[in-house]
Amino acid sequence: MEGKDAIIAKIISDAEKKAAENVYIAEEYAATVKEQAKTWAEEYSAAQEKALKTETEEIIARRKIVAGLDVRKNTLKTKQDILDEIYNRAEQKLCELNKKQYLSLILAKIDEYADDGDEVLLSCDGVVSEKDITESEVAKSKKLTVSKKQGKFKGGVMLVGKICDKNLTFHEIILAEKENNSSLLAKKLFG
Repeated sequence: MEGKDAIIAKIISDAEKKAAENVYIAEEYAATVKEQAKTWAEEYSAAQEKALKTETEEIIARRKIVAGLDVRKNTLKTKQDILDEIYNRAEQKLCELNKKQYLSLILAKIDEYADDGDEVLLSCDGVVSEKDITESEVAKSKKLTVSKKQGKFKGGVMLVGKICDKNLTFHEIILAEKENNSSLLAKKLFG
């Protein structure tokens, strides 16, 4: 039995050597795979961090652009509000002129724009009367008449003609001034 035991011992010894060799190879393989996985994970993590940093910078850049546009939009609106307030106050100042200045202004506008035979429609503010217009040289020379009813506007007059009507209200005078000169005024005010 000694021979049999020796063969069994040899088989077991060879099997143990082979098992140890297989364990060694498996451990080496596992270490290599682990190292490769670690390297891949580090590279992937670095790439993701770089991509995240780039994306973050792009988001910040876009938000800065949007914020800049919002600032410009708000600044423009504020400037527009200031210009509107200036023109509103100018219209209010025209409406508050004393009668002599008021009459002089509307007679100058009537002289500039009236056609012979036009009818003058007075404003509802009552500053100028029918008599003030009919006794003026402009009304006499252009044969103007004054409407018995008043317009539904404050400040200035309207001319009702056979061919066309002309709006000479203070609101329209200021509006025309605004359309013609608001960019120039904005340059003077805001640079």
